[in-house]
Amino acid sequence: MLSGNTLLMKEVNKNLVRESLKLLRQATKQELSYKTGLSVVTVNSLLADMIKEGEVFEGGMIPSNGGRPSLQYCYNVNYSHGIVIFGHQKENKNCIHLAVVNLAGEIVYREETFMDKIMVESFEEMIDRGLKKVSTVSILGFGLPGEEEDGVVTINDYSGLIGKDFMAYYKEKYKIPVIFVNDVNGAVNGYYHYKATGGMKNIAGIYFPRLFEPGAGLVLGGEVYTGYKSFAGEIGKLPIGVDWLKLNYSAREEVAESIGRLVAAFSCIIAPEQFVLYGDFFREGDSYRINEYVRNLLGGKFDAYIVVSEQFEEDFEQGMIRFLLEQTDAKYILSRKGL
Repeated sequence: MLSGNTLLMKEVNKNLVRESLKLLRQATKQELSYKTGLSVVTVNSLLADMIKEGEVFEGGMIPSNGGRPSLQYCYNVNYSHGIVIFGHQKENKNCIHLAVVNLAGEIVYREETFMDKIMVESFEEMIDRGLKKVSTVSILGFGLPGEEEDGVVTINDYSGLIGKDFMAYYKEKYKIPVIFVNDVNGAVNGYYHYKATGGMKNIAGIYFPRLFEPGAGLVLGGEVYTGYKSFAGEIGKLPIGVDWLKLNYSAREEVAESIGRLVAAFSCIIAPEQFVLYGDFFREGDSYRINEYVRNLLGGKFDAYIVVSEQFEEDFEQGMIRFLLEQTDAKYILSRKGL
C-alpha cells in the first residue's frame, strides 16, 4: 500500500501532466516529459492511470525524426464538467444564467431565466436541467451579489439567501463542492484576464445595477482581492453623500458627479491603473465627464483611466468560468482521491 506522502506526490505529478496536456491538447510522452520535468517512465505510468480513468485517450501516431513513430495522447476535456450559475440585473429584472462548462472552459449547455423572488431553492430546477444534459458535473459555482464566509452568506441583495442554509442546501443535495463568488469579483476577474491592457496589475470594477446599491471588485497585484471577511467592494454605504437608490440615473451631470466622488475615493485609497464602470445607463462621453470630476476633486493630482462598459454579463460569465476551473484544478482533482 502506498503511503499518504507517496500518493500525494503521485497526484502532484499527475497534475503536472494534466495541466501540460490540457494546455497542449495533445502531446507525446517525450513532449510531456520535457514540459513537466518528469522522466518518460513516470509520465508513461501516470498516463496509463489517466487513460484507465477516461481522462486521457490515445491519439494517432506521428513521425519521430526518422525513428519509430510516437503515439500522441489527448486530453479529454469532457472528462468532467462544472455548472456556473450567476445573476445580475437585466431590463430591471433579476436575470439568472446557467452554464455547463467542460475542463477547457467551453460552454456545452446554457440557459437563462428571470426570477421575481429569489430564495434558497430557486436554482434547483435549473441545475437539475443542466445535470440532465451533462451527468459528469463535479463542481457547482454561484456568482451572486453578496459575500460568503465559511459557508455562510453574510451579505446578499437577495435577502432570502442570507445565512447558513444556502450553501449547505446545495452541498447536501448534489454531494459536490460548491463555491460562492461575488458578482463584481467575477466580472473584474473576467475583464482582467481577457480584456485588460497587457502589463496592468491593479484594476477596479464597479457595477451599478440601479435597483440595488453599487458594488466593486478589485484586482490587486494580478489577483482578485476580497479583504477581511470578504468585505472589500461593499461600497453601497460608503459615506460620500450619495443615496444610490434614489439617484436619477437619467440625469447625466448628477450621475457623473456621484460616480466621480466614488472613483475619487477609490483613487485615494487604491489608485488602480484602470476603472471599469458597468451599467446600462452610460452614454458616449461619460467616462471623460466622470474623470473631470475626479481631477477637480483631487486637485489634478490623479488622472483616473476610466472605461465604461455594458458587457457586465460577458465579463461575469468568463470570470466565473475561470474561478470554477481554478477550483477544479486546485481542489477537486485531489479530493476525489481522498487526499
